[in-house]
Amino acid sequence: MTLLISIPMITLFVYLFVADTENWQHIKDTVLFEYIYNTLYVMIGVGLLTTVIGFTSAYLTSFYTFTFSKFFDYGLILPFAIPTYIIAFMYNGMFGITGNITTYILKLFDKNLSEVVFFDIQSIEGAIIVMSLVLYPYVYLVCRTYFNFESASIIEAAKTFNLSSWQVLKKVILPISRPAIIAGATLAVMEATADFGVMQYFGVNTFVTGIFKTWEGMGSIEDASKLASMLMTFLFILIILEKFQRRNKVYKSSGKDYRPIVKTQLKGRYNFLASFTCFIPFFFGFLLPFIQLSFWFFQSYEKVIDEDFIDLVLKTLQLGIVSALVITLLALLIVYNSRINKDKTSSSLTQITKLGYSIPGAVVAVGILSFFGILHKYVLDVFSIDFLISGTVIAVIFGYIVRFIAISINNFEAGFNRIPQSYDDAAKISGIGHIKTFTKVFIPLIKNSAAASFIIIFIEVVKELPLTMVLRPFDYNTLAIRALELNEQSQTIESSVPSMIIVLIGVISVLLLTKNLKKAQDAKY
Repeated sequence: MTLLISIPMITLFVYLFVADTENWQHIKDTVLFEYIYNTLYVMIGVGLLTTVIGFTSAYLTSFYTFTFSKFFDYGLILPFAIPTYIIAFMYNGMFGITGNITTYILKLFDKNLSEVVFFDIQSIEGAIIVMSLVLYPYVYLVCRTYFNFESASIIEAAKTFNLSSWQVLKKVILPISRPAIIAGATLAVMEATADFGVMQYFGVNTFVTGIFKTWEGMGSIEDASKLASMLMTFLFILIILEKFQRRNKVYKSSGKDYRPIVKTQLKGRYNFLASFTCFIPFFFGFLLPFIQLSFWFFQSYEKVIDEDFIDLVLKTLQLGIVSALVITLLALLIVYNSRINKDKTSSSLTQITKLGYSIPGAVVAVGILSFFGILHKYVLDVFSIDFLISGTVIAVIFGYIVRFIAISINNFEAGFNRIPQSYDDAAKISGIGHIKTFTKVFIPLIKNSAAASFIIIFIEVVKELPLTMVLRPFDYNTLAIRALELNEQSQTIESSVPSMIIVLIGVISVLLLTKNLKKAQDAKY
């Protein structure tokens, strides 16, 4: 199974060595440098901005109490519920050239657009800001989790050297938090690199938009695959370089002397500054776009919601539930197999399988299409097997498995790592076998990990855009695709209806996820 999941990635690597075509030569001569430059610019910009926002808010909510700090514990996660392309629609509708806020401010001061310094939100810088407002929860969540498992003793030890709070942050907390910061920022950067909706809508040429243009505009799956293989190789090199750079750095937690961090109560101006600092990302990442989305929704829902739209909602929910179930079950089996078969082959295959999450959805989709094309040509057609895979729901779900199974595997690995090896040994001595051990011992212990996996995968599938667009059957839409189609038809207000349903599904899922995480944390203590 792990080999099957890895085949689309292996297929794409092969295209690096395929001879250049006329189309590919044209791409190299005209737009390839632009794709590389813009993709790098987005990665660096999103990486820096999400790190600053995510770490700062995680640090404040983990070490201090201040006005609304308990609300911000969960409120700062809510931007995760809004897909990047939806917040792009909202911000362009508010701050674009013809946006309602832009128009209002110009009228208020009796000015024309040419008379003021105007920041164009539909630019690469605008795309970086918009995506960072949605993606910073990756850094926030990872850092918050890391701080929750760190001990107060390490902070108290630092304070014995008469270090101020700023010095403790600079010399202790920042260095020991580096793995968490890098992990969160890497996830955010990967998501930004994989983004199609924002880049397409804002007119920014990156590798992902180039893949779509090459495949749809030039009709060349081979050249699209070559672009995809270049991006995938580029991302792998970055991952390897980051791991190599920190190879000699070791970070140890506080071990068995663990004591929860006692938060410091902030007062006066520091209390205000902490509240204001946490309010800014919550306001711009969730509250403001949600208010605008709600306003447009109530303006247009009667025109958009009909029987076909209800069918679209049900189809999206069904796809999300089925995909989340399949991926969670497959990941559980893969991780359990690695636990009972402690050989290098099982471990290596599991790690290869996890690489799919570092690859943009469009790249995964192109790899799957290339693989299915080869399969049809050299296997199914040769043996006269009439079985169509491309352009079916099976292909879409397979794409989700390749893209998102790493999330589920990571969840289960964390869950299984908290279960002592003595449980396996006791079951082995009792002679109850692997199946009974799995169902009677491990399933009850990793149910929180399974629930978290299901919820996260469900959110990702409902939000996913490029992979679904490429692999879907003819005339098969989801809420995400419908929202993009309406925006491309200049029906921004009407697009708020499918967008609002996606956001509401996301908010409910995020709240369930945070409840599950809190339950797991309480169980630890």
